[in-house]
Amino acid sequence: MKNKTVYFVGAKIKQLIVFGCVVFGSASFTNCQAQSIVGKWKGVSVKNYFSEAFAKQTGKPMEEKFPKDAGNSDIDYRQDHTFILSFSAPNSSEVTTMKGEWTLTGDQLKLTLEPKYNPRRTTTISTVSINSTTMVTTAVIAPPARIIKTIAVSQRM
Repeated sequence: MKNKTVYFVGAKIKQLIVFGCVVFGSASFTNCQAQSIVGKWKGVSVKNYFSEAFAKQTGKPMEEKFPKDAGNSDIDYRQDHTFILSFSAPNSSEVTTMKGEWTLTGDQLKLTLEPKYNPRRTTTISTVSINSTTMVTTAVIAPPARIIKTIAVSQRM
């Protein structure tokens, strides 16, 4: 009888753990989905991780840049799944504007720039995470790129 009781209690604990994970996971997933990317976001920082060869060339595996170093940038994700990206070089008043389309499935953000800047219609795929007014996008770039991973932080405007 003792073995059956231990088995029963062990099975119930496992069920509670699985149930708790499902509830917690669903709550986290719902929370993430509830926060839309629609709106204007200002670039705060970007970390670029270098390929092994480029890291040897630069003498460092990555670099982090802020608007004072990289220039200003903002992106407006519109409800109709288009976006407008604007950026300028440090200490420059000249603004470059690019347009494109976006889709978000779960945490996978796909951006495709307009043909003027992207004649091959290549899509960039990033993992996106939103916490209140901060969005973090992480993109992994296939070799032979010099930058193999980019993590960008933006603030909702």
